[in-house]
Amino acid sequence: MQQATQFHWKRRLTQLITLLLFVLVPVSGIFRIDLTTASFVVFGQHIWWSNYALIFGLALMVATAPILTYMTIGTVWCGWACPQNLLSEWANKLTHKLLGKRASVDIDQSLQVAAAKNKPLNWIILTLAFLGAAMVLSVVPFFFFFTPADVWSLITFDSSNELATFMRRLYYFTVFLVFLDIAVIRYFFCDYICVYRIGQRIFKTKDALHIEYDASRSADCTKCNYCSASCITGINPTKFETYDSCINCGECVDACNRLHAKSGTYGLLSFGLGEAKGPTSFGKKLRAVLARSNWLVGAVFLAGLLMFGWGVHTQQQEQARQQAKQAVQQKILQLTGVCKGQCSAQHAACTAGNLSACYEAAACECQCLLKADPSSPSSGAWQQCVQQNTAKAAAVSGRRLSGVGKSAPLTGAK
Repeated sequence: MQQATQFHWKRRLTQLITLLLFVLVPVSGIFRIDLTTASFVVFGQHIWWSNYALIFGLALMVATAPILTYMTIGTVWCGWACPQNLLSEWANKLTHKLLGKRASVDIDQSLQVAAAKNKPLNWIILTLAFLGAAMVLSVVPFFFFFTPADVWSLITFDSSNELATFMRRLYYFTVFLVFLDIAVIRYFFCDYICVYRIGQRIFKTKDALHIEYDASRSADCTKCNYCSASCITGINPTKFETYDSCINCGECVDACNRLHAKSGTYGLLSFGLGEAKGPTSFGKKLRAVLARSNWLVGAVFLAGLLMFGWGVHTQQQEQARQQAKQAVQQKILQLTGVCKGQCSAQHAACTAGNLSACYEAAACECQCLLKADPSSPSSGAWQQCVQQNTAKAAAVSGRRLSGVGKSAPLTGAK
């Protein structure tokens, strides 16, 4: 008999690669979400959210791609790539090692601990392990929203960085949430919180990839529950249900193959696609499944792909427009700094409590900006700023302007 396919190490490798990508993608600068500029940063280039074709097309793709996977490869993401499942499996194994083979501390189950291992030292080791993992993993999300330099200031407790102070508070809260997830939530998150799993239960079909049981050989597994005992989600793999908690991990397939390999036969469990039986090739089964898929969902995905492509095509134009906008904003910021210095006397009087001087300071700055850059798109707003604040200053001081709507010479604070 040929060696039966083993899925465990392949699945574990896939999970570790996915987790590594979650860390390396933002750390290396390949992708980051910049909230300050309302853009995605991809390989150092800004993808502006104002590029509506690209963003809306991406949203359609993200919304429909999971539905297409539900209908074809089922829950492979959950069993083979999801970091949440990897952490839950690790936490379960460590719990079983320190508190007993049948120990459970999950939120959706009653507390179970082996009497022989219910020792303070075991609890301390388990808690410190979960806390250490939470402290390391909680840093990763920050790389998706902040620059590596900002995250480094968080890690090194740099008190001179005001942003790091805010990040540190957010980090402590994130550590608390991740610790709870690893320690007690685990698969409860998958069953009742995860949006992907909720969608899977709505859209998954019998045609999707699933575990198949060879019922014709049912006599070979009489009084055997080896596959059920190895199931991560605690279901009976011999009774496949479309909307069960199976995550297509293949652990039950490996377990059954290992057991029957002793007698020189294959196990009774295998991965199947669609409902067709017999020697039909995997390619034919896949085409049959795709033919029965929801083409409305496929059409929406294709529309999103086309919009995304158009957005990429017009990205250079949007990039030039945003750069011009940023240049104007940078120039205004520089002029504002200069004008604040020219109007320092009014600001000083305002700080001393002279309300009229406060209006005069605002009018002075706007007048300065207007003289420095009269062709600016903001020139109309600056002109209005001069008129309104000059009038308010005059009203406060008891003076009357000779002409309404005209710029009057600015007077210093008295």
